[in-house]
Amino acid sequence: MLRTNSSEINNTTTTSYWNSTLTTSSTVINNTTASIIFTPTTTAPPYNPDICNSDLQVALPNGSCVFKESGLDLALNILNTSANATDKANALILYFSSIENTNTTNILGVDQIDRYLSSLDINLDITSNSSFIMAKSPHQLADRIILGASFTRGMGGKVIDTQNFNRRISSELSAAATVSNESLSDVQSLNMIIIDNPSAYVNIDNSTDKKLVSSIIIANVQRNNISSSAMNISLYFRNVLKPELDVNDNYICSFYDINTFKWNDSGCSKAQYNKNLNRYECSCNHLTSFALIWLPKQSLTSYLNSQDIASLVFQSISIICFLLIIIHAMFTTIRFPLNTFQIYNLLPLISSATTTILFIFYIALSMTVYTQTSSSHQINCFTSSTVLMFFTYFFLIFMFCVKTSVGYFNYLRFVHLFPQPSHRKLFIMLFISFFISLIWMAFAVGFYSDSSLDIIKLYPYKLCWFTSDVIYYFLSIPACLFLLINIILFIIVGSHIINHVRNATSVHQSYERMKRCVIVLLSSCITQGIGWLFGVFISFVNGESGYILGWFFVIFNGLEGLWSIILYMIIRSQQMDEQKHVTAAKRLMKFRRFTAHKYKNSSAIIDETDNDTINKRNRTL
Repeated sequence: MLRTNSSEINNTTTTSYWNSTLTTSSTVINNTTASIIFTPTTTAPPYNPDICNSDLQVALPNGSCVFKESGLDLALNILNTSANATDKANALILYFSSIENTNTTNILGVDQIDRYLSSLDINLDITSNSSFIMAKSPHQLADRIILGASFTRGMGGKVIDTQNFNRRISSELSAAATVSNESLSDVQSLNMIIIDNPSAYVNIDNSTDKKLVSSIIIANVQRNNISSSAMNISLYFRNVLKPELDVNDNYICSFYDINTFKWNDSGCSKAQYNKNLNRYECSCNHLTSFALIWLPKQSLTSYLNSQDIASLVFQSISIICFLLIIIHAMFTTIRFPLNTFQIYNLLPLISSATTTILFIFYIALSMTVYTQTSSSHQINCFTSSTVLMFFTYFFLIFMFCVKTSVGYFNYLRFVHLFPQPSHRKLFIMLFISFFISLIWMAFAVGFYSDSSLDIIKLYPYKLCWFTSDVIYYFLSIPACLFLLINIILFIIVGSHIINHVRNATSVHQSYERMKRCVIVLLSSCITQGIGWLFGVFISFVNGESGYILGWFFVIFNGLEGLWSIILYMIIRSQQMDEQKHVTAAKRLMKFRRFTAHKYKNSSAIIDETDNDTINKRNRTL
């Protein structure tokens, strides 16, 4: 994009294009003289640069028509040199009409337009067929509050206030923006520009697959108090640039980030399609330049992609690892009855068991949706997928609760130490975990029963899962909560291990192994928490970001099998150490008994050869 400055237009004469009483005017643009004849007028009608009969021309405020190239150069010159707010506003309107349907590269940056808009310190609104500019104090007479602006293709723009809000918003507009009443409490001036056909700006972000498909809305305010709260703006867009695109494709409300020169959707809600009015609606928590952006829809095919296959494989491996652990434990118990596990030694594996059950239901849900999805446009979950979805959600919450409970119990046993917790406390925590999961799932089912809330949807060939609007409440909050608890416990246990290594005079392997057991349990919960936290965004984050998050989800879930094996090896090593201690103690006791018996026999032999003993025996006889 070429950014302009005042040096681009030279030798402009002292006469002004904005004077409606002029008869002639002359200007030298790039050393080329152009003479224009004006018709005197006695009144100043509303300025519209799009009143010329030719599509190649634009009108000046005095009614004269010039070619768009001349109008563009003149508009840029006035914007760069004039300090008059009215001249700048008229120049902006002229500029937008001059660049419409042209191949010029001499265009203003979005940030430059934003600065020109913020410099308008007057009370006005100007409309044309191409754009609308408004700079008004929100607080008008008779409790009338200016809320924003709207634009209807072929008719121009209108101011939206508290009196005409419902009528304007319910009309078939091309674009509109309104600021909430609360955000306008300390605003001195609300300024907006709506560019109806921003064809000159469709390629300002070529680094991504995002495409501009709507009008551009630029909004800013002049405040009485600089340290005011954030602005809440509601946006309404119709796809005016590429109406042939499917309404079910991915559309996002974004602002143009002047730091990265990319469209960015931070601080904006997901665009919701209004079928009745054929438009997309969203909201943002800041003011800048906004537009509706189209993203290529991820291919929804009847075959699994690499991430789907990797996810199923990794989760299946984790399930197989846990089954092998159980089989090995049972085989060892049958073959070596004297070396059997005591029940409390296997309690840490409850953590792996809950994750295994979760994976089983998750795979069942994925395969059910994959095999029964009838169309890539299907968005309603069918009955079997809904049931499996809520079971999966229950075991997801239950997994977080159980992992945290088992980790905390082992923290009390091997770090806190005194008093030693009873296993009854662990079973109580597991019982509480079950009810917490049940209650959380009951809330989800309750909200689901209200069809107006629409909390779940079908992601074709993928999952039946929560919508992006509510997934934060049902998954982000519990995941972050359990993740925080386990990170804190992880840090405490890690610091205890480091201190023990530094201060211990001898190595107590059994004690260290159990601390490692706690570390593994907490690591398992942390990786699962992070994995499912990233999984929150997979369903509605597109492009490269969604692809990366998807692999985080796959890999972190796949680590569960590794944690299970490491945990089992630690438990086995601990059991073998205890068995060695028991065997050594038995041998020591046996040796002591043998030594005592041998000493007793030796004493009897000595007594048999003692002379005093023989003499006493003879006297008796």
